[in-house]
Amino acid sequence: MTNESPIKTLAAAGKSEDARELVGAYSERAQRAFAAIRADSGDLTDEAKRRHLAAAATRAHRDLNAEIEKLAARVGRTDRGDAQAVFGVDGLPGDAASLAISRRDAADRVASLERGELRDLLHRATRSGDEVLARAIAERALEELDDKTLHQFCADRPHVDAAVERLWNTQRAGGGDRARGGDSMSLAMEMIGLQPAELLGMSFDSIEQLASE
Repeated sequence: MTNESPIKTLAAAGKSEDARELVGAYSERAQRAFAAIRADSGDLTDEAKRRHLAAAATRAHRDLNAEIEKLAARVGRTDRGDAQAVFGVDGLPGDAASLAISRRDAADRVASLERGELRDLLHRATRSGDEVLARAIAERALEELDDKTLHQFCADRPHVDAAVERLWNTQRAGGGDRARGGDSMSLAMEMIGLQPAELLGMSFDSIEQLASE
């Protein structure tokens, strides 16, 4: 039942702490609900109490997943918008199809360049007004965490400073597949706070099944 895809999205965007705060808040809420059920379950059988606890855990987990999905969607929209504004061809004069082809060619051209070569080519692209090439260089610089080239890019385009900073922070926070996987696993493990002690060891799917009985 754990929705790992939004968690991975947040981890890759450097928003693990935001997700962790949500997990903590919903875990505290769930534990209060569990305590209330225990306090009011004097006339219930143990099995009935387990079902009530399972229902509360299921609600908490579903509510948390919904909030995480909303947060991941917002993060994803911001990241896509920034990338399109900084690296794409939207807003550039010319035929959209031709610009898209030129952008792909520019990306291929800069794919194997060293950092010094990127900066030299960026200087020439800016001087000649080749914005398609300049944006391809900036994207390559971000992939390589080449801050000097990105600073050079932004110096001539101050209107993209904020977007580039967000993209830079996301790229740095991602830290590669291993780091993203570690953050995702850590967040998933912290969801144990959504389970009452009586149901520890059960999967959320099993808990949901128990709640529906």
